[in-house]
Amino acid sequence: MRNRSKQLILFDIDGTLINPGTSGRKLLNLMVKDISNCSPKLKYEDVAGFTDPIIVEQALRRTGVKENVLSSKINEILEDYPKRLKKIYNNDEGVFVYNDAIKFAKACKVQGWEIGLLSGNVRKAAKIKLDRFNLWQMFPFGLFGDDARSREDLVWLAEEASWISIGESFTHDRMVLVGDTVHDVSAAKLNNVRSLIVCRYPERFTDIQKIGPTWLVNSLKNTERIVQWLKVE
Repeated sequence: MRNRSKQLILFDIDGTLINPGTSGRKLLNLMVKDISNCSPKLKYEDVAGFTDPIIVEQALRRTGVKENVLSSKINEILEDYPKRLKKIYNNDEGVFVYNDAIKFAKACKVQGWEIGLLSGNVRKAAKIKLDRFNLWQMFPFGLFGDDARSREDLVWLAEEASWISIGESFTHDRMVLVGDTVHDVSAAKLNNVRSLIVCRYPERFTDIQKIGPTWLVNSLKNTERIVQWLKVE
């Protein structure tokens, strides 16, 4: 049995710590339309589990933006997106915090485990979202969509990032990725990291189950039981 007294628990943001509402997605639709004169009509499946750079690239491609200007247009949107998001996000009534996730994060800290963020949001957007609930300072460090293009690369970078940020390096077998999508499972498995997936929508449960997460739950309310899983698995 491995020693689980020291672990790094990495939390996704959208769908895991908070319900992000729809303002971010609507804003990206608008920003892409401003460039291409056509809305990409982004849906949940176009954004959930993807990094912001990939979301923007796919949206621009969908609306016919030419390859020779694609990179500059991606950068243009990602630079302006947090500034515009900040003006509207606190007014989105569909945004709320998942209290079970916050309770679980606090329980991890009680165990002496380190916690961090691993999110596809670019850093400035992630801070805007968490600052609404005064949660940004709860997490000592994080990896974001501007650190790597793919979620699996973000997981791969976590060992070095933890050393730089908190002075302790965690091998992948001492990490847990807490997320809510099939992409979180895949990113964890590709890096030999355990995954704790909270599926809050029954219609998505089977698809996630097929990918084979380490643990799959419909909420994080049973904190004590989940902590025990992480101790012994």
